[in-house]
Amino acid sequence: MIGRLNPIRHAVFSILLSCVIAANVFGQEEEKTGQAKNPFVFFLPAGYDYFHFESQSVHSFAAGAGFLSGEQNIHFTDVERRFFGVALYQPFFFKDKPQDGVPKNLHRIEALFDGRINRHQLLVIFKSAADKPVTGGLSTFQAGAGWGYEVVRQPHISLIIGAALGVSDFGITLPSGASLPVLPLPLVRLDIDTQWLVSSFDFLTGPNLSFTIAPKEKLRLTADMRMDKYRNINDLIYEYTLVFRLFDTRHKLGDFAGIGAGFKHDITDFFMSRDATLFELQQTSVFAAIDLSILKIQTGWIFDSGYLVDGKHRGSPGKGWYVSIQGMIPAFSGK
Repeated sequence: MIGRLNPIRHAVFSILLSCVIAANVFGQEEEKTGQAKNPFVFFLPAGYDYFHFESQSVHSFAAGAGFLSGEQNIHFTDVERRFFGVALYQPFFFKDKPQDGVPKNLHRIEALFDGRINRHQLLVIFKSAADKPVTGGLSTFQAGAGWGYEVVRQPHISLIIGAALGVSDFGITLPSGASLPVLPLPLVRLDIDTQWLVSSFDFLTGPNLSFTIAPKEKLRLTADMRMDKYRNINDLIYEYTLVFRLFDTRHKLGDFAGIGAGFKHDITDFFMSRDATLFELQQTSVFAAIDLSILKIQTGWIFDSGYLVDGKHRGSPGKGWYVSIQGMIPAFSGK
């Protein structure tokens, strides 16, 4: 059950990158121009990933559309109205079939809507990662919608608690023989903002933690961690980066550019529509990155990788390297 539902959270983390980029860029522009703090921004996120292993290579493109509306550049305890939404499509092209029964071309569709009105939080997420997304059946997609209320609002801390409903194949069979398609879920979001630590923890279908140490300094440490499954420690997805920002938050150009180095462990997974088989590509790497807010380039060396089918190891494509380019094009902005 856990393995089939928790990939929903992957949508939030990959999509939030585009939203954060846009918020930083347009929030800084508001400060410079003196415009109102409630803009509407329509943007086009895009990306390209290439992985080269000893016995495999993978190309992946990403394209989508999104919007930001409301207060984007203020402290979280001061938010009265904030909305953003985005949808992405990302195909994956393997040079060779990674496993028997797994095609060379796989697809991922992700969508997110995050709305905040005063102390009320609304979250809607959707993900389909499969050989035949959505049309392949209930097991090939996950969706969820939840509402939460901010029960704690202090200068340095915010806590939202609520409930949600998830839609997918949860691996629970009803007496009639049909699969249980809907399941209630908890919704938790905790934000901390201090001089030396900015942290965010949320739980919908699994724990997700991100934090930045020394967020207002040029040299800082960032971390992102989550678990979508709970089989062993290899299910921990993480990325730790030591970042040097070229300008600090007090500079007239703002904190918009930086370089970094780090290490990470990532999992890319897909469900097969034929029999709901779960295929995974796991990889661990060290990397270097350039971050220009609306453009981020990362490249690294993959020193460990492996294929998994329904949680069982099925060989490895070997060591290798990768390059990842992520960007955002502002298409329209206004009040």
